[in-house]
Amino acid sequence: MAITERLKKSTGNDYSRPIFTGNFAVLQEFLLEKESFFWSVLRLFEFLLRGFGQVAFANNPLSGLLIVISLAVSAPNALIFSVITGFLGLLLSVLIRDPQKDIINGLTTFNPLLIGAVSCRLIPEFYGPFDAFSILLTILGTIFSVYLTRSLRNIMSLFIAWPFNLVEFALVLVLYTQDNGLDAMEKLQPIIRMDNATSDATTSDVSFIGGNITRDRIDWGMMFQGIVVSASQVFAVESVVTGAIVYLAVLLSSPRTAGFAFFGALIGSLAGITLGVPINEIYSGLWGYNSLLTGSLLGGSHFLLNGQTAAATVVAIIYTVIVQYSMLFFFRKLKFPIISFPFILVSSFFLRLRNNPEDKTFPQPLPICLSKEQHEDYLARQQMLIQQVNDPEEVKENIKDEKNTSALNI
Repeated sequence: MAITERLKKSTGNDYSRPIFTGNFAVLQEFLLEKESFFWSVLRLFEFLLRGFGQVAFANNPLSGLLIVISLAVSAPNALIFSVITGFLGLLLSVLIRDPQKDIINGLTTFNPLLIGAVSCRLIPEFYGPFDAFSILLTILGTIFSVYLTRSLRNIMSLFIAWPFNLVEFALVLVLYTQDNGLDAMEKLQPIIRMDNATSDATTSDVSFIGGNITRDRIDWGMMFQGIVVSASQVFAVESVVTGAIVYLAVLLSSPRTAGFAFFGALIGSLAGITLGVPINEIYSGLWGYNSLLTGSLLGGSHFLLNGQTAAATVVAIIYTVIVQYSMLFFFRKLKFPIISFPFILVSSFFLRLRNNPEDKTFPQPLPICLSKEQHEDYLARQQMLIQQVNDPEEVKENIKDEKNTSALNI
């Protein structure tokens, strides 16, 4: 079917959503049909925008554009670094011939651009101003992430940012050691002392005692701000504007994903209060972004939604908070950021629930990029699979009717 016919059909009365929502497959197909140099450059730009959107599980170039604009306003340096590393990762993935469906949907881009965005914030904190050595390591880390993405492709979902987390942790650790010497591990240990007058344990770096003080003085307006800012923290940016626009970008791609993202951030923030963590960390979105990512991935894009998968997503969100809290024992002693390790650990295990393609309890999710017609056909087939347990004879009749209809169309 020609692209013009697809456009006409997509705007018919039977189509309830604008064509620029979802994954905007019409634009993707349109660009893939063009062959000139100008359109090739525009295609690369579209792939990069999808990479920005994929950080928040929004496979839509308009979502990526909204995020880029928000970063330009609130964190221009992070945007510059992420564009450079993202474009480098994109070119390298084309060079090593990654699968086309991964490239065109931004899956080979979002790990490299995350390295740029997060390094822009962490390197000055753990190393100092950028110099030739830190820039070289950032470039090398970008290259490593592309190869790691390809090597892990057959082991786990490409949506889980294992390459970024592994590379970023190693990069920061190397730079910190380089700046502080080989005895840096001794310097990283927090100084714990006992105050003889009060017998209270205190630390010189970070307090582990949130206690009743944080729970008694909760500003619920700031709590809501923390939930919003959690969305911006996926780019290591603390900004209400960016957080709100990230939610809007996800909503443009998938209302369900946006809903689970907000729910995840809400649960993470409330759990932070229950666990007595420092209240300023909750207000900064640091206790919402990992659970936000878990909710977005499982509830939004990697589970076909039903009662079982919704319950599993809620359990995974809560477990993400528990894992994050337990990891504090190790990471705070090192004074290192957790990044998104809780999210990738929990999601990697919970995605195994739908490992069997024939599983009717946890059905396989929709493929990465589908047209409207393919989307409807896929959902119908999955619904048949789920109903097979209740009425297998009716399902067989539906399949037979479908085959007869296909034969007549041919």
